[in-house]
Amino acid sequence: MRFFILLFKNFIKKILPENFILCFWHYPKAVLAAFLYNFPAKKLIVIGVAGTKGKTTSCSLISQILEKGGKKTAVMSTAILKIGEKQELNKIKMTTPCSLFLQRFIKKAVKAGCRYLILETSSHALVQHRVFGIPYQVVVLTNMMPDHLEYHKTAKDYSESHKKMFTSKLKYLIINSDDFHLKSFLDLRVPNSQTITYGLKNKKTILAKDIYLNTKGSIFTIEMAQDSIKVNLPLLGKFNIYNALAGAAVGISQDINLTKIKNRLEKVNQIPGRVEKIDAQQNFEIIVDYAHSPESLDNFFKAILPLKKTRMITVFGACGERDARKRPLMGKIIAQNSDYIIITNDDPYGEDPEKIAKQVLAGIENKDFNRSLFKILDRKIAIKKAFTLAKQGDLVLILGKGAEQWQVFKDKKIPWDDRKIAKELVLGLGNN
Repeated sequence: MRFFILLFKNFIKKILPENFILCFWHYPKAVLAAFLYNFPAKKLIVIGVAGTKGKTTSCSLISQILEKGGKKTAVMSTAILKIGEKQELNKIKMTTPCSLFLQRFIKKAVKAGCRYLILETSSHALVQHRVFGIPYQVVVLTNMMPDHLEYHKTAKDYSESHKKMFTSKLKYLIINSDDFHLKSFLDLRVPNSQTITYGLKNKKTILAKDIYLNTKGSIFTIEMAQDSIKVNLPLLGKFNIYNALAGAAVGISQDINLTKIKNRLEKVNQIPGRVEKIDAQQNFEIIVDYAHSPESLDNFFKAILPLKKTRMITVFGACGERDARKRPLMGKIIAQNSDYIIITNDDPYGEDPEKIAKQVLAGIENKDFNRSLFKILDRKIAIKKAFTLAKQGDLVLILGKGAEQWQVFKDKKIPWDDRKIAKELVLGLGNN
């Protein structure tokens, strides 16, 4: 049945123009969902986190900081669905789900006594009206590299879609002003709202300085107005300092003091599938991460390289039905940073997996095929190959899917979790 529904949806998309689908399907469904559940978001303080990268980690840090300040939160992100103390992995494979699922989730959060909703908001959701009836009081823009151009067509369309979050209820617009792509948002004047900027350069509302990156995380000082405090963040990479500053900015906007923010940031919980180490008593290291674009791969490798002791072995596959121009660039970045590479499937969706792999391979140079470079489309076999190559002290990276719970093909959708597969394979190798 699921297969036929998928075929029908794809058929409808091909024969009907996008504007027709938006007006006569997405919009009415969103309005109906909001009325059906009686606009539950109006009873919460809604914090929308948007942008190209860093959204999921920022959502988690914001929630943890608010809870340190005694606030009960609900979180909907690419990685997790959380209401109060109950948390589960996001198994629906959408950052911001369909309006009916979303409104039902918010209703549950209200019933559970949550005061805040932290909502990772995708550009697709904004264009498709999925967040109709959700009044954002706080909006965080993490960065804005051109993305999803297979859907939005132009970088301007992608960027402009985020302005749909600026409702009359907006009180705080929180922006990473180190990102030049967000300059147009800095120039906006949203009535009755205050703009808070954060970054690593001067003249920010909230500034990180005296930065020291190490193999366990980073040490830096958060400075604002006349107040400052040193933070020892147990998350790797400079990009996570930006995520921490986004969390701190939201905390400050909600009257949480810097000491509580520091205390929470220094004891943050692991974000599923984000630089997540897998320990099954193997003699090499395994890290699973969601990096799946040139920018995120570049940032990831910069953070990970200090951990390299001997060799780096990378398993990676590009997602189908996404901007194909990025695939050779991703191959190039992986090749520059890896000793061994196994190119495999991610989620091919309706695309030919062989074609996707060839486009990634086109960017890989200076690797010998079947010696230091392999193409194994079965992702499980690809991961197993990486483990058989690995020797003591090596670092195996499984990239692209993070904690995603499904792998999607043209005609099927199968349960999947890179982290579980990795543990099972390591234990299986140990028993051989």
